[in-house]
Amino acid sequence: MLWILDRVVIASALGAIFIRIGNFFNSEMIGKPTEEGFPLAIIFRQLDSVPRHPGQLYEAFGYIFVFITLFLLYWKTKKSTQSGFLFGLFLVLLMSVRVFVEQFKIAQIDSREDWILGLNTGQVLSIPFVVCGLYFMFFFKPKTN
Repeated sequence: MLWILDRVVIASALGAIFIRIGNFFNSEMIGKPTEEGFPLAIIFRQLDSVPRHPGQLYEAFGYIFVFITLFLLYWKTKKSTQSGFLFGLFLVLLMSVRVFVEQFKIAQIDSREDWILGLNTGQVLSIPFVVCGLYFMFFFKPKTN
């Protein structure tokens, strides 16, 4: 199972990039309002005329980094032979990008902003996946028969 996951996550990272670009084009998961002169501000005319952070694009660019990292590690190093490593790294990188980008996006669930220790729901839900990924990267040892 981990052999498959170690390979599928590379394509999954690529798919995540296109999903976030689709979110951008559909004006979904919009960013928080920003200053008028902010150079990356986007106005989503379907919603309002407020300049906002393009959180979907921030996330897409983060996922490009995840894809390139996984792709290069798979083809250029021996990490692809360490069962579960790439899967674990995928979880750590993808969810770390999400934790960072969530601070630029509006709350997806009302009254859940600054939910636990100043983190919103998306950030809190990402933490167990980061821990799980660290486990597969550094502590998991496959059983040998």
